[in-house]
Amino acid sequence: MSTQTYANHAHQPMATLVGTAFWAVTLVGVVASARDISWGPTLAWAGLLLCLFTLLLIGRTYTTALQDRIILLEERFRATSLLTPGQIARWHELTPKQVVALRFASDAEWPALVDRALAERLTPKAIKQAVRDWRPDLRRT
Repeated sequence: MSTQTYANHAHQPMATLVGTAFWAVTLVGVVASARDISWGPTLAWAGLLLCLFTLLLIGRTYTTALQDRIILLEERFRATSLLTPGQIARWHELTPKQVVALRFASDAEWPALVDRALAERLTPKAIKQAVRDWRPDLRRT
């Protein structure tokens, strides 16, 4: 990710633009159908299905991204009570995906697993496999 500045900070919802384009295709198909053009219904259904698929994709992507942001906040709060000042100073070196994976570790094993994730640059999968006392996340959708 590049450095964010005022010039490039605006969100560019590409998936929303794609969904809007598919919606426009659907409208063209509906208008063509109303004028008894043979390809109209096919275009309308194709546009509608692609629009629906894009909507489902946007919903899942945005939901997961929001949940990840919440987990990062929860785990940062957890770090303040479980980590030493030296560990907290290195906390920012973890990737968001590593932090999300660490949420499954119990409080007892969490500080050591944080150190290990930093030292060995563990992948999220490796972090999850290293957890011995699993803390379930039953609220993730």
